[in-house]
Amino acid sequence: MGQSEKGGIFTFAFVDKFKAKHHERRARRREAKLLRQSMGRRSLFQRDHDERSKHEHQEKPPHWNRHSLQHESQRRRSISKTHDTSLHRHTLHEHPGAASIKADAFSRLATAHATPKPKRSLDETLHFSFSGGGWLMVYMYGVCKALQEQKLEENSKFIGTSAGCLSIVSLVLGSDFDEICDSVINSYVPAAHGSWKGPFNMREYLVDAITRHANTDNIHKLEGKVTVVYTSLSAWASRRVSHFKNPVHMLHTMVASCCATPLVGMPFEHEGEYVIDGGLLDNQPLFEGIPTITVSPNVFSGADIRPSRYVPAWWSMYPPSQRDMQWLYDLGYEDALSWCIREGFPGSEDIVVPTKGANYDGQWKTVIGQVVGYRWVEDTVLAAVGLLHLSKKTTTYNFLRVEMMIWKLVAVVAAALDRVSLFWAILASGTLLALVMLDQHHTFEFMLVLAAHTCVGLMKCKNAYTHVNSSEQWRVLQASVMAMEKHSGANEHAHPTYEHALTREQHDVLVESSFIYRMSSSFV
Repeated sequence: MGQSEKGGIFTFAFVDKFKAKHHERRARRREAKLLRQSMGRRSLFQRDHDERSKHEHQEKPPHWNRHSLQHESQRRRSISKTHDTSLHRHTLHEHPGAASIKADAFSRLATAHATPKPKRSLDETLHFSFSGGGWLMVYMYGVCKALQEQKLEENSKFIGTSAGCLSIVSLVLGSDFDEICDSVINSYVPAAHGSWKGPFNMREYLVDAITRHANTDNIHKLEGKVTVVYTSLSAWASRRVSHFKNPVHMLHTMVASCCATPLVGMPFEHEGEYVIDGGLLDNQPLFEGIPTITVSPNVFSGADIRPSRYVPAWWSMYPPSQRDMQWLYDLGYEDALSWCIREGFPGSEDIVVPTKGANYDGQWKTVIGQVVGYRWVEDTVLAAVGLLHLSKKTTTYNFLRVEMMIWKLVAVVAAALDRVSLFWAILASGTLLALVMLDQHHTFEFMLVLAAHTCVGLMKCKNAYTHVNSSEQWRVLQASVMAMEKHSGANEHAHPTYEHALTREQHDVLVESSFIYRMSSSFV
């Protein structure tokens, strides 16, 4: 038995085995469905549970009496405000111990519903962690604006890395986040979009933002409240800095924390070691042994404060449009206010959460644009689709021409290989090339023989091309395609079939030779 026959037998055996398993699964599902119908739509677990309960009821000890059980049920009923007679009847058949346990559970449940969630005090020291995020920093700026309005930064400690350190330092220094975002949206984003070098100049934008908006006169406020995280390349370890000697030291530490190569420049030396972005080893730093409130612009993270709507992750590397950046800022502000309400801080009941960010639609035209997040990508896709947005007849004609060219190429190759001399030319050329690789040749003889056989091969290919062009079948196919093209141009809004524009012979040849034509005749 040949290899192909063995392979075929193995394939059929595998398919039969797969079909058998499929039919077995379907049979089991049908049996389970019929069984559920016979049991009154109950599951097997419910049936077994009912049978065990029935068995236990039949084996009750004789000292149980209706009076004691009724007394127990009345005690339970006094806990709940609702009176369910069906529940009462069921209780009369339960064990007193089980009823006692359930009564305690009902009591705890009622207490939980009656007791509101305790409000958090502003005197409580909160610990916040801000992750890295690149250009998504504007989301965390919105979060910081909300925390600033609620005065939560006054008795809180912060730790952050990369873009997160910019947010927490600005928050503790009392910076105006509206002004910071105005600089980012109206100055740095257009500069990043302006040239191919723009996205790689983030260190310039970073230094400019810190020097313009950081209130360095309040640098003493950072002591004990802010921890900046960066990565040491020399030691390959994460560093945490909570003491800043002066504004220059603070600036260098923040640049080290944000040094995401190559967007924010190359690693540099800081305090005797080469440093790089803090998110490389610790993108969401936490306080050791202390419950930490996490903030992240990544919608897929498990942070306590994160975007409530989809935000493309690659916006962190290349900023979106200015209005999308403004939306990010508004969304961060609204999400932080919603978090304050959920946590029950004093005065949170008076918070009115805006809906500007929640209702922003972005005016996207396609799902692709909304997922990718860049309008120039969406416009490019729409332009490409517009080029292909042709009528059914024109589309069929173009695909048919491509198919005919492929078949023509196949016919030419087949006709060329049908000449024995071409095989000889290929064999001789291959032998000569092998001699070249083995250095077993003379240059003049090699060039002469190789050129001769190459000419023979080209001549045979030309003869094959001429033979295909002069064949009756190809001439009929070519005439059919030309008739379809003429019909498509003259009757753009006519019926989308071509049969009435072709002769019977042309139609039969196309049906026999073209897969595209057969599909168009069936579906178009």
